[in-house]
Amino acid sequence: MACDHNIGFVSHGWNTAIGLAADLHLAAAIPVAKYVEYLTPAAYIDELLTTPFALNDRGELTVPDGPGLGIEVDREALQRFAG
Repeated sequence: MACDHNIGFVSHGWNTAIGLAADLHLAAAIPVAKYVEYLTPAAYIDELLTTPFALNDRGELTVPDGPGLGIEVDREALQRFAG
């Protein structure tokens, strides 16, 4: 609906690195989305992936491009957070 009415859209990736990856893909698919809001530092975002998200030299996150959501969950970190 935001796109249909040319209204800006900002998703809020405040949950985990998995949710942030999904929010980045959603934002990339919506022409009126220019930003994704997320909380940092946050262990569920910073420590959950084998390759953590990192800002590039322009202060942007890259949309992951691997299979699925483009991320790989660190199984040991997942176990740490599950317990």
